[in-house]
Amino acid sequence: MKELICPFGATLIREDFGCRQANPIIRRGGTEIACADPAAHSRCSQLHQCMKNIALPEFGVADDLLEIPHGVQAKIQYGGLTGLQRITHNMEERAVTVEDIDVLVQAAIKRYSAVENIPCADFLDDITSWKLTRRRTPK
Repeated sequence: MKELICPFGATLIREDFGCRQANPIIRRGGTEIACADPAAHSRCSQLHQCMKNIALPEFGVADDLLEIPHGVQAKIQYGGLTGLQRITHNMEERAVTVEDIDVLVQAAIKRYSAVENIPCADFLDDITSWKLTRRRTPK
């Protein structure tokens, strides 16, 4: 069976966010996150593509895995999910974490009827303004 690699894996690898469908895969090159549910993977992949479609022009980069800087990818994942959470739950402030990505995406679909109806442009500012945290360097 082909592994379904999570499009929001950066948030899960660092254990900043959670997802009940996430299964870590340890490889020589590092950790990846596989999704346990094909339907959840499809929902998240569609949502991630919507986020990229609205965010990449703002960052001035093309949708090319080899050209998108890691920082831009991280901003799309972190800022996109926290922005989605903000608009889905009518929150005043953006949260810093998402407890369960799959639950959030399903709640957004329930509210907006389908992934393609989620107004990703409504949280573009959450994506572009997300502040990346620096890795700690050992002393």
